[in-house]
Amino acid sequence: MENPIYTVEKILWLLESGHHVEGNMIRRAGELLGTPVRRAEALRARYSDVFSRFVERRCSDAGSGYRVCIYSWNKRRAFKAFPVSLYATGTVILFRGGEPVEVMCSPLPKALDYPSASNNIPGSSTPYHVSERVDGWQVNLYYDKILGRWVFSTRYVLHNMYFSRGALNIDRYGEISNPIVSLADAIASREDLYGRLRDLEGWSFVFVLLGPEPAITSPPYPIAPDPSEYSLYLVGARRKDGSLITGPEAGEEIGWGLVPPAKNPKPLEDLYGEVRGSLTTRSLIAWLRVGEGDPVVLEIPSQYYYDAMMVKHLRDAKSASILCSEDLCEDAAKLVPGDLGERVRSIGRVFRDLVDAFERGCIDEKTSQLIANTINEIRGGEGITAKEILVEALSRNYRRLARKILALILEEKSLASDETTEILTKASRLCSYQQAQ
Repeated sequence: MENPIYTVEKILWLLESGHHVEGNMIRRAGELLGTPVRRAEALRARYSDVFSRFVERRCSDAGSGYRVCIYSWNKRRAFKAFPVSLYATGTVILFRGGEPVEVMCSPLPKALDYPSASNNIPGSSTPYHVSERVDGWQVNLYYDKILGRWVFSTRYVLHNMYFSRGALNIDRYGEISNPIVSLADAIASREDLYGRLRDLEGWSFVFVLLGPEPAITSPPYPIAPDPSEYSLYLVGARRKDGSLITGPEAGEEIGWGLVPPAKNPKPLEDLYGEVRGSLTTRSLIAWLRVGEGDPVVLEIPSQYYYDAMMVKHLRDAKSASILCSEDLCEDAAKLVPGDLGERVRSIGRVFRDLVDAFERGCIDEKTSQLIANTINEIRGGEGITAKEILVEALSRNYRRLARKILALILEEKSLASDETTEILTKASRLCSYQQAQ
């Protein structure tokens, strides 16, 4: 199985080095970049566009004329699916004197979001492998010929790279300075993972590093972490011949038993129905065979997991209000200690009172202004106008209006703060405005 990024880099290098490049190679590179082209000038333009706006390439000098580059999708851009973008998940390529020599790491293709991909993939399709997503940091493991040893990278940077205040720092090649890679390396050494990989040079392994706090809550780089609190889950591997195998298959190859919990394969629409309301599972990862080559990997997400983790780990009051608006208040209350659970229930009571008040009363311009004034007073600045409230009320979707109000007044508020109780007391005034009508 070719790596599309490597193929494009090779063709562009041939083109820029003055080699004769056949028209079919130019067309092929354009297709991999998502835009079929016929002329070399058009290919250069498309290449420049993709690698300046969408795909980020971070490189490190490795000595003796070698350079190592890692490719990832630009997180500031909405994802667009085309062959090169699907492999911008930590592909690592070795260059010599500007020439791409080989792929050192070819990880799993990007998992496509199931609801978005459902237009092209029937919900009746049944994957051959399904597992829960482990909510940690992806780390890729591969054999580095320059260093003569196995090394980890993340989806975005090599072992000697890390971000500080938004700036990329690159240390000496071979020095492990990335905190996530350092943790993965410590676990690998402790569990003799490297010893299990003898004679497997050329393989790429994909792990997820799971820590005390889920990655979805965006914790910063771990500071002085305890490696015993972290685990490495094996989610898949690519053999030397380019074929992909699942986490359990790869685990059997190397004697690694820690893999994501497996689920029974079912039609995609059934799997989505099972996971979409979950507070404990971020998503399901489904592997689907579609033609030749790599399988299509799909992510089937929960709608509520993010807010559940924001409540559980960050005590986020806004997320609690969102869950309460979806009739999940009692479940949300159980995610936190008892006293905070009561505050979650208080949010639920205010939500129900607001909905009842809106349903009983008629919201006019005067009432809308009173409600807007109270919301903006609580926020300490303008967050909503009377007109916006009136428009929402006229739609008669009172639950949505109540959800929006609570989200505004509880934004960036903590369940652990007494301020939240004070805000909820003030919010109860909104109900009295309706009752006064």
